Amino acid sequence: MGTPSMIGILNEDGSVTATYCHFDGYLAHNGRVLVEHYNTPERARAVSIAGYFSSLSEDFVESLESAVHKNEKPVLYDSVAVYMKCGYNHAGAEYLYIFDGEAWFYAERYGRKTFEEVEMNLTKVKS
Repeated sequence: MGTPSMIGILNEDGSVTATYCHFDGYLAHNGRVLVEHYNTPERARAVSIAGYFSSLSEDFVESLESAVHKNEKPVLYDSVAVYMKCGYNHAGAEYLYIFDGEAWFYAERYGRKTFEEVEMNLTKVKS
């Protein structure tokens, strides 16, 4: 079994575009990879519009090439509130990530119900 997650970006119009990631969605993996390797608007957008990852690695091309499903479309949510409410329903996602243009934030299906900054929480989790 995996730990699915959605990885999204806040668009200028307030909507959220998100990609599904099947494995390793927990904070110590996807959270750390996002903060350390996709922490610019350009990189965050690339990840968020990719559509599908089996697992996210520090190498974007490798992540795309190793994906089991190809040509999946990203999911568009009307707002952050809709993303928070409905993002977990996409293939049973357990974590939601969102980049606001400056930092990554996360929320958990079975834990944190509001978005909190990823980077400040990485010290609390084991690598």
